[in-house]
Amino acid sequence: MNSFLKYIDTTKLDKKIKEERFPFSQQLFWDYPIKDIDLKIHQRFIIERVLTRGFTNDFYILQKIYSIDEIQAALRKSKELDPKTAHFCSWYFNIPLHELHVSSFYH
Repeated sequence: MNSFLKYIDTTKLDKKIKEERFPFSQQLFWDYPIKDIDLKIHQRFIIERVLTRGFTNDFYILQKIYSIDEIQAALRKSKELDPKTAHFCSWYFNIPLHELHVSSFYH
């Protein structure tokens, strides 16, 4: 599942996870004050945002911070996915496509 990790330098990212309160790319959350985002309370929001708009580094950090079960649960509850993200998440996180909801914006 993590075969892409061999192509990125994870040592800096691991250090970032340990040292920063909010290790994700801040431009992903331009519309929300970073200081107000809690990794546990806003878990689903963070997972949705990283998977729909994030960079490879954010994707790696996401998988280090949250368990596969937490990511899968957030994806099953999400109503914000676009079709491409839904298909990728279905494949990557082994979730049947019919269990994911694509935003009505795309219908």
